[in-house]
Amino acid sequence: MQGILPTQCRDFMNKQYWQRFFKKIKKEGQQNEYFEWYGNYDSYNHLFKKYIKVEDSVFHAGCGKSLLSEQLYDNGICKNIINVDYEKISLDQMRKRSENKRPEMQFQCMSLTEEINIQSEQFDIILDKGTLDAIFPDEETPQVNTYLANMLRILKKNGKFIIISLLQDHILKTLLQLQYNIEIYECIIEKSKLYPFFIVIDKNEQKSIQFHQLQKEAQTLTIKQAQEIIKKIQLQNHFVTSIHKLRQSQSFTLDIWDNNNKQTPRYKLDIYDNDDSKILLQKTCGCFIVPQGREQSFLFGTEQGHKELIKQMKMSRCVIARMNPGHKFNNMKQVQQELSEPMQQLIPKGCTNIPCPFLTDGDEIGEKNIIFEADDCLVEELNIDDVKYRRLIIKSALDLIQSEAKIINNKVDNSYLDFEAYVAIVAGLAFNKAKEVLILGGGVGLLSRFINEHFGVKVTNIELSEDIVNVAKQFFDFKNTDSENLVCCDALDYVDQILECHQYDTVIIDINASQANQLSPPKQFLSSDFLNKLKTLLTPQGIIIINILDSQKELVQLPWDLYYSRKCENEINEIFYLINAQKEKKQLDGKEIDVIDKGLLDAITQQLKESRVNFSKGKWDNSMNLANEIDNIKLKHPVFKTQAFQTQDALLIQDGEVINNRKDFYQEDLKKVQKKKHNRRRKN
Repeated sequence: MQGILPTQCRDFMNKQYWQRFFKKIKKEGQQNEYFEWYGNYDSYNHLFKKYIKVEDSVFHAGCGKSLLSEQLYDNGICKNIINVDYEKISLDQMRKRSENKRPEMQFQCMSLTEEINIQSEQFDIILDKGTLDAIFPDEETPQVNTYLANMLRILKKNGKFIIISLLQDHILKTLLQLQYNIEIYECIIEKSKLYPFFIVIDKNEQKSIQFHQLQKEAQTLTIKQAQEIIKKIQLQNHFVTSIHKLRQSQSFTLDIWDNNNKQTPRYKLDIYDNDDSKILLQKTCGCFIVPQGREQSFLFGTEQGHKELIKQMKMSRCVIARMNPGHKFNNMKQVQQELSEPMQQLIPKGCTNIPCPFLTDGDEIGEKNIIFEADDCLVEELNIDDVKYRRLIIKSALDLIQSEAKIINNKVDNSYLDFEAYVAIVAGLAFNKAKEVLILGGGVGLLSRFINEHFGVKVTNIELSEDIVNVAKQFFDFKNTDSENLVCCDALDYVDQILECHQYDTVIIDINASQANQLSPPKQFLSSDFLNKLKTLLTPQGIIIINILDSQKELVQLPWDLYYSRKCENEINEIFYLINAQKEKKQLDGKEIDVIDKGLLDAITQQLKESRVNFSKGKWDNSMNLANEIDNIKLKHPVFKTQAFQTQDALLIQDGEVINNRKDFYQEDLKKVQKKKHNRRRKN
């Protein structure tokens, strides 16, 4: 391939380049004369058979000297094929190859980036294998609009536009903006360093995006989700092509699959190349196997914890292996044997410590059993330091434990909350003396049970999944009573149903996103419209508590006037406490700005102090210090600035007077400056 590929991407759009290209590959030998971008027919035959019918009319756009059309014809996939390219010499050569063997196949020379003289809705299939990538090398290529318009115009209604592409960011963005059904398949081409995708655009009136990842079931995605998952795969593929090279601070994640389970990967491998250049030069490699049940601990479940573990391992490349839920692991020997082959692929070039060592914390992998499994979730039991725990795992988000309970005498221990986020939510009850609480996203009811039992509060839980409601009753001892109930319902619908007919002292939002690494709760639960609906459900001293998981930093600010927060140290959650305060406005420098009464803030501070005393008397697990948890709650918004030229988030008033006015700050600062100047003169 050396000397054949262009020096710049835009050469792909140059006719003279293609003439030189085919002359050069012909000189390399007859076997290389017929060039295939992104693999041959055999790489995609299962997909061609799925989408192309024998009677279909096929328009092969930018055919070049590919044998794909011949192979479709010879394998009986279809025969009514028109091959189109703007490089006439190569097209004539391909015509001569088929004129006697394939009489129904046609060839036509034309430029597809200009207006074409073909009637609308003529073809069942448009086939593009690498052509879109060639004519759309970067975002500054207006001809691509003409090309796509041409192809979609000549495609019949309900026809299929099949594209094989590397899906660079600008191409993916353009295709996802089309108002048609799109299916995207991840593909692997044997002995190739290219990783194309097989895209099917269905010319119909509906709009949806389906993604078919290798060894996984199809997923329906949003545009943003599709962009994120494809980018992740592309980065992973890029890493795989240069996997044996050590790069300072390089990191990546790989999934290892079991052929018997296409829903969840068996192992997750986090690969880190050391950030210490001296250690990197040692060219060592090792694998740390995380014991079952310890996945969510600080050392093994957080980015900062991984950094600490890497320092302890002192390896050039560190592989942290996690055993995923939904799989059975017998012993450490089995795990090491299964990981040996993947580790061989991850060993850096020139590695000095082959075979690479396997490390773990203790001698055993941890005891774990799956006691229930449904389509979207599973329940497992595990022993950690001779204590039994029961977990609910959602299959679409394996990195997150949805619920975890301590089990004593085969019953849920209601004095214990495992998650730091749950402890912080309970601490939010210190803001008022709640009598009735609504939880949106009740899960299996562990948080509800704790609040009901230890605070004597009536709790209503809303949970969307019927499977989870059944799991709560069967495996987590939940029973509906007069003071606690679990309702299977959509949270948005429930709120609409009870508007203006019921009020709560506290509303808790604890709703997980459907996929890992997404904003939780989803944005519709953080919108101004929805939060204002919840406000109508609150009593005058009511509060909204939201458990937010925002690993991608999507959330800038909540649409609320006054709220506090607590950032969980060992988890990536942040708990927000939204105060039901009356809204006032004042004019400042020609703009409206919120006004907060300092008396309200003082009253909140006093309420938290009083609650702290009561929270220290609770009969819950000794590991949970709820009184100290209250001290970690801080005012989040608004932020009151203390310098003259900083913009104020809000004005703070006391006894009707503004006490953080910018003019007052300026005059105070001016006095300080003048005093400093005066002192300097006296010294001189």
